[in-house]
Amino acid sequence: MYEPRLVVGAFFEQKLIEIFDWKLADTKNEGEVPDLVSRDGSFFVEVKASAYNNGGVIKRTQLYTFDRSVRVRRFYAFAYHSISRLVSMAKEYPTEEKLREALDLRSLYLFPFSIVKAHFEKSRKRTNPRHDDFVQLRESLAQKIFDSDEETWARLGLPRRKYRMTQPHEKVHIITREGYLENEILESLRLERV
Repeated sequence: MYEPRLVVGAFFEQKLIEIFDWKLADTKNEGEVPDLVSRDGSFFVEVKASAYNNGGVIKRTQLYTFDRSVRVRRFYAFAYHSISRLVSMAKEYPTEEKLREALDLRSLYLFPFSIVKAHFEKSRKRTNPRHDDFVQLRESLAQKIFDSDEETWARLGLPRRKYRMTQPHEKVHIITREGYLENEILESLRLERV
């Protein structure tokens, strides 16, 4: 029996490599650096894939390890697919191949580390005996952040005016802090692969 969570994660890491022409980060440091890195090494991207109605998991230890050990800009990419969290993927899709065929990119939100850290710190933590505290970011909340929802930004405690929103494709939403690296991200984007 395969592990659907691992298939979904690998699928979306590969999808982002295709869409943005990024590359896998150094796997010798697995867990200490985010999943992907830009071709020039100017920023890292941690990929969080999930059902639109579930939410990407942000883990405490991983978040703070990235904050301490990575000295270049960091982003989190929240990739959402359309398979409902209520569906048992392993039962509905009996093979890895069937699951990969069913996966789609419903939406993608690329957020700077500061937004993800603020969301983690302001949210109620969930616990799981298999790993440390975590919070989730659902697609609906990602959209509110991108849409500059006043209540959402007030809860984050961040100055909205310091962030810039760009939507180069109906499925792709990018926020940068004061526009840093926006051009580099957009130049690496291959819209035909979305």
